[in-house]
Amino acid sequence: MRIIIPNLPPRDANPNTKAHYMRKANTARNMKDVMIATVLELPTMDRPKKPMNKAHISITFQAVDKRRRDFDNLFSACKAYIDGLVASDILVDDSVKHVSYSLYYESATDHDRTIFDIEEST
Repeated sequence: MRIIIPNLPPRDANPNTKAHYMRKANTARNMKDVMIATVLELPTMDRPKKPMNKAHISITFQAVDKRRRDFDNLFSACKAYIDGLVASDILVDDSVKHVSYSLYYESATDHDRTIFDIEEST
């Protein structure tokens, strides 16, 4: 299954940002809500019938510009999106026992976006 979020993770979602804790909490809540809404917009046949016990998630960050970005901060800023996958019953849990990850970065693309490719694994 593929989920496309139309932007890169917000700067306030980065755990190293100096934003106020309430601003960070609101950003995380909004990100989680965006993921849940995006999953609910998918056709029923594209969603799993029950939450995946084990899954592999490939996250691709696509940026319009060629700016250097800190790869591990992009990934850590996605925590609220991944929590949204659990809340929308795509994943049973987001612990290391249940999920593995692959990360990719592409620059000079047509749109800023974050792409989640989720596959059930055994």
